Amino acid sequence: MTRVCTLCLWLWVAVASEADIVNSYSMTPPVLSITEEEYVINAKDTLNITCRGQHPLEWSWPGSQEDTIQTGKESDSVFFVSSDGIRTVKEEDCEGTETKPYCKVLTLTGTQANDTGYYRCYYKYINAKIEGTTAVSTYVFVRDFEQPFINKPETLLIYKKENIRVPCLVSIPDLNITLFLATSVIIYPDGKSILWDNKRGMLVPTVLIKDSLFVQCETLIDKKHFKSSFFLVHIAGNELYDIQLSPRKDMELLVGEKLVLNCTVWAEFNSGVDFQWDYPAKQ
Repeated sequence: MTRVCTLCLWLWVAVASEADIVNSYSMTPPVLSITEEEYVINAKDTLNITCRGQHPLEWSWPGSQEDTIQTGKESDSVFFVSSDGIRTVKEEDCEGTETKPYCKVLTLTGTQANDTGYYRCYYKYINAKIEGTTAVSTYVFVRDFEQPFINKPETLLIYKKENIRVPCLVSIPDLNITLFLATSVIIYPDGKSILWDNKRGMLVPTVLIKDSLFVQCETLIDKKHFKSSFFLVHIAGNELYDIQLSPRKDMELLVGEKLVLNCTVWAEFNSGVDFQWDYPAKQ
C-alpha cells in the first residue's frame, strides 16, 4: 500500500515517567466507602460511593465523557443528566476527617446495564492518575438479566499476534460465556489458551478467528439465549517496508515561493499509516 503526503513531519516527544512525577508528592491515595474490587447492584438501583483523600477530589465513571450533560453547578455539588433523561448523576462535597479533609460523594440514580464499569476517584489537581497512589477505583456491575451484554458493535483489528482479546463486556459477573463465529463454530473458554475475564472479555488464539467475518459472545440465562453485538474481524498489516521523501536533494527557495515535499510509504496491505510532520515554523 502506498500513501502520499505533501509535507514531512517527525515528532519527537519527551515523556517523563508518571512514577517520577508523583515522587515529589507526599500523599496517601484516596479511599472509597466501597472496599470491594467488584461491587454488584441491580439495574434501577441507586449507586452511592463516598471518596475521601488529602487533596481536592474528582470522579470519573462509565460514559462520563460521552452521554452526560452538566445541568447545574453549585459551590459544593455538580449535577449531570444522561442524554436519554433517565439516569442522573450528582457529585457532592461531604464532611472530611482530620487525616483526609476532602470528601466527595458520587450518587447515580436510575442505573442501567451500560453503567457497568470502573468508577474512579482521583486527586483533581494532580495530572498523573496512578491507581493506588493518586487514584482509587472499583468495578461496579449493574446487573440486568435482560441485557447481559453491554458492548456496542465495533471492528476487531487482527494483527500478527498469537492472541486477540474480544472485548465483549457484561453486566453480570458470573455468566458462562462462549464465542460464536460466522462459520457457526462455537469456542469455549478452557482456562488455558482461551480465557474469559468478566471485565475485559475473552482472550483467544488469533488463528481461531482470523478467517471469520465476525464474532459474537453468547450466554444462556434461564434457558434464554443472549448474544453480544457483532465484532467485525479485520486483518490489519503492520509491516513498514520503506519510506522516501522527495525531492531528495537540498533546495533553495525565494521568500514567498511554495515548497512541496512528497512523503511515500511502502507498507504491508491493510496497514494504517499515520503521517506526522515537523518543520521549523511549526508552533
